[in-house]
Amino acid sequence: MKNNKKLRTSLRLAVGIGAPLVAVIGVLLIIIMKSTPPCIFYELTGLYCVGCGSGRATAALLHGEIYAAFRLNPLMIILLPFVGYYLLKEYISFVFGRDVLPFPKIRSRWVGIILLIIIVAFWVLRNIRIFPFSLLAPTVI
Repeated sequence: MKNNKKLRTSLRLAVGIGAPLVAVIGVLLIIIMKSTPPCIFYELTGLYCVGCGSGRATAALLHGEIYAAFRLNPLMIILLPFVGYYLLKEYISFVFGRDVLPFPKIRSRWVGIILLIIIVAFWVLRNIRIFPFSLLAPTVI
C-alpha cells in the first residue's frame, strides 16, 4: 500500500512538472517554426478534416491574430476556451488532489451527441465549396 502511494506521488510530480514543460516547449516550437506539418487527411483525400488549419490557427493566436485564427478554424477557436478550462481543472485536480475549479456536472448523454453532431456538421459544411460554406474552409489571411 505504501509503495502504491509513493508511485502516485511520483506520478503527480511528473505530471505537475512535465505537462507545463511540454506546453511551453510546444508554444515555443509553434512560435519559432514558420510552418506547420501538412494535414495527412487533406493530402490523401483533398477534403478538409475537422482539425485542418488548427496548427496555423494556434500560431496565429500566439501572435495575437485572433481574426486570422478564426478564419483558419472557427470551431477550434470557439471550443478552445472550454477545452482549455477543462484541461486546467483536470490538471489541478490530479496534481494537487483537490478539485478547486467549478465545472457543471453534465449527466445527459445528449450533450455529447449534440457536440458530435456539431463537429460532423462542421466537417461536412467546410468541404462544400459554395458560399457561405466556403468561409469555413481554412484560408490564409
